[in-house]
Order: sequence, then C-alpha cells, then structure tokens
Amino acid sequence: MTMKSKLTYMIISVLAVFSLAGCGDDSTEGMTFITYYPELTLENSADGGTTLYCAKGGTFTDPGYTAILNGEDVTDQVQVDSNVNMDKSGIYTVAYSIVNADGFVTTASRKVIVTDQNDPVEGVYYVDPASYRVSSAGETPYGASYEMTVFNNGNGTYAVSDLLGGWYDKRANYGIAYSMPGDIKVSEDGSIEMLSSSVAGWGDSADYMKEGKFDSATNTLSWQVGYAGSMDFYVTLTKR
Repeated sequence: MTMKSKLTYMIISVLAVFSLAGCGDDSTEGMTFITYYPELTLENSADGGTTLYCAKGGTFTDPGYTAILNGEDVTDQVQVDSNVNMDKSGIYTVAYSIVNADGFVTTASRKVIVTDQNDPVEGVYYVDPASYRVSSAGETPYGASYEMTVFNNGNGTYAVSDLLGGWYDKRANYGIAYSMPGDIKVSEDGSIEMLSSSVAGWGDSADYMKEGKFDSATNTLSWQVGYAGSMDFYVTLTKR
C-alpha cells in the first residue's frame, strides 16, 4: 500500500452549448467551457490507511491533505469540518471539501475512532477468520477479518457494533442495516451476558447468546449467538 490514499477526481471537460433565440447579431451560435475538478488527497495515518485510531484524552493531529487544481496547489482552499471529541469515546468524521470556480465540489472524509486505552474491554476488534456459522447447509467459516468496535456505555455495559461479527453487513455485503448491534455485560470473571440486540434490516434480534467470554490475557471476546431459529454464529474478536 502506498503512503498516500488518493481520492482522485479526474479532470474532466464539461461541454455545454447555449442557443439563444433572437434576431441579427443578438443570436449566439454556441458556447463551450471547460471546468477542472481538484484532486483531493488524504495522507495516510501511521496504520497505513485514512482511518485514525486515537486514545481518549489525547491530542488529535490530522495526518494532512493536499489539493491540486489543473497543476496548481490549492490546498489552502480546502474547507475542513470535524466533530472529533478526544474526551469521549466514539466514532467521528473529518470532512474535507473544495469548490472550484464553477461551483463544483470535491469531497473526501476521514474516520476517527477514539477509545479508552485504560478500559480492558473497550476498543477496536477484528473478527477471527476462523469464526464460523452453523446452519442447515453445514459449517461455514467467515474466511476474512472485519473491524468491530466495542464502547463502554458508562453504566457497566458495552455496546458492540455487530454481534454477528460482520456476517451479513460485511461478508455478505448487505450493508450496515443488516449488522446486529447490541449491548453486553461483562462480569468480573469474564463471562458475558447479552442484554439487547437488533437487526434493523429485518426488524428482529438474536435468539440467545451462549458461551460468552472476555479473556483479558489474550484480549479476545467470544460467543455463540443463535439467530433466526436455525443458525448459530460462533464469533471470536481480537482487540487491536
């Protein structure tokens, strides 16, 4: 992967012909104009992508960005809007935009994930590719790793971005409406209890959770989630 992740907008020519009905010299046969779109580039973070992973209470530092318009550096014309709050765990967005002389806008965005490094459970996790689903078709492994987040709700419970570990949202590419966000409670012995769950796309929830466990030695979360009356998802998440 290169050190830069480019969001490139090809310089294009927009041709428009205007015909004005009229008499004599007041009539225009045709007009054309060319507009150039800026090329907006976000510098990668130390992790090699545009997403930033930050520690709660720290200082936010943007890795940087550049904008080029028809060969000219116009970085100083980029507008940056951010809702990043380094004092609160969560997922934030930094939005970048630049408008050319003809009013056309080029945009880009950066995701910023803030987590409490002192919380043993909270953090960014990745699904173990060996996680698997059991259904009438048999056992099917996830086969890939997907990013998940776990945030402390502040009342002794944690919000998990997807209890199914990205099976439908990311693996099947159905989209976030088919993830299963939910709340869990982690006891001192590491056992996990599911408190709530929901899949907005289908308007339902998990049937149950079994064998839920947080292992502080390996920084892993694992559980078995029953769903739709006929499937079980065996999910293991490893903390980043």
